[in-house]
Amino acid sequence: MAKLIVHTAKGPYIHRLPSGEVVAICMCGLSDKYPFCSGKHKLVQDEDANKVYTYDESGYKRLGEVNINLTGTRRV
Repeated sequence: MAKLIVHTAKGPYIHRLPSGEVVAICMCGLSDKYPFCSGKHKLVQDEDANKVYTYDESGYKRLGEVNINLTGTRRV
């Protein structure tokens, strides 16, 4: 079954571990190092918050926009 997962963040979640090490957690959904940030969030900076975009499997090429009704859905 296919699922549509909508990520609305345009940057990583920065977390400091008890050891003091800082890790960046991917929130845009495009990282090739998921769950860690790879910097691909830089590709989404120009996106309109009111639109849903699709990307190719590599996460580097924006394929287009999807017209869907997001009423009642959970945005991540």
